[in-house]
Amino acid sequence: MDALDMKTRHGELCPLDTTLKILDGKWKSIILCRLMEQELRYSELLKTLPGCTRRMLSLQLSQLEQDQIIAKEIDVSFIPIKTSYHLTDLGKSLVPLIKSMDQWGEMYIKTIQDTTSSEII
Repeated sequence: MDALDMKTRHGELCPLDTTLKILDGKWKSIILCRLMEQELRYSELLKTLPGCTRRMLSLQLSQLEQDQIIAKEIDVSFIPIKTSYHLTDLGKSLVPLIKSMDQWGEMYIKTIQDTTSSEII
């Protein structure tokens, strides 16, 4: 099921489910963070994701490409063929949302850690 199919998962229009589906995946958020900085080749991306298998990276990239968040560029003038990925305009429009979610996550972690620390004392 692709992200667009999620828009009516609850029997009503729910754009939030569509957004969550796009970001859902163990490696998607970090892939998007890497591609926010620069276009990367497949092998470069893989090196920045310790623990991610080639199969999993290919699957996550394929899903992001299907959802039109990233684009795959193939340059046959290189040997071996150069395959690289970059954010599409839709993907770039996610950047402020991803940054806001990151900031919220930092605040949440700090708040929970502070609460947990004060309960232990």
